[in-house]
Amino acid sequence: MNNFEQSCPVCSGSDALNKFSWGEYPVIHCNQCGLDYCSQMVEKESGGNSSPVHLEGIEMMANAFHKTNELATQYARRRINIYESILKRKCQNILEIGCGPGVFYKPYKQESIQWDGIEINSYWKDFGEKNNIPISDKPLELVEKTYDVIMAHQVIEHVEDPLAFMRSIVSRLKPGGIIHLELPNQNSLTARLRRISSKLSFDYGFIQPPMHLRAYRKQTIKHLFRQFDLYSKMVIDCGNTDGIWGQVRDYNLFQKSFYSFAGKIGLGSLLIGLAQYSGD
Repeated sequence: MNNFEQSCPVCSGSDALNKFSWGEYPVIHCNQCGLDYCSQMVEKESGGNSSPVHLEGIEMMANAFHKTNELATQYARRRINIYESILKRKCQNILEIGCGPGVFYKPYKQESIQWDGIEINSYWKDFGEKNNIPISDKPLELVEKTYDVIMAHQVIEHVEDPLAFMRSIVSRLKPGGIIHLELPNQNSLTARLRRISSKLSFDYGFIQPPMHLRAYRKQTIKHLFRQFDLYSKMVIDCGNTDGIWGQVRDYNLFQKSFYSFAGKIGLGSLLIGLAQYSGD
């Protein structure tokens, strides 16, 4: 078993760890790859080695599902153009890990792309059955197919062992296939405001026990890609409402304004990482 108290979950380094307390809980910063993390993941999702998702977040995604179909369709079309420019071929199939309500199922189906969604939270499997969306509860380790694109949106920050997670993804990519990560940006304006003082914020940026116990920066994602000899195609930050890489959410006017401002000044709350697998 890995001892993340002594070595970083991303770069496995042990000589560059800075340990400190933030309010009631300990945090470790890795000076080598830039990861912030809590070493102990006491509370986990049933059936997985990942931290839980709050009910509030689940309800928000479920409520937004029927309101944002057009936005999901726009995002899918724009992303397909980028995927296929990297693949240099038509994208035939996509696997979405931690797919939630499966908002991209119909948009990709309309583009003649097979979409497979897996999700360990039983709420979403039931949601899929009620809305005719084929969401599977099969663990990633048991997925037998290979894919042109594997997406993991708002997932890796929950994963206890990111190296094992990435290993499972890479082994399911076709030669030339793409991994698409979306996650919170620990260098964002939101994260910086939350790191001013533990008296003002329980969260240390996007460290939010027990939900998020890993917080990534651009350099961390680049380091993660290098660990698996992936060709980094894009590692950027952007606002949650970005026209290509934003989230399929029903934001209010204040949120839209804040996220747009943060994105324009280069401190957006989303990290986007695209990398290509050589297949060698």
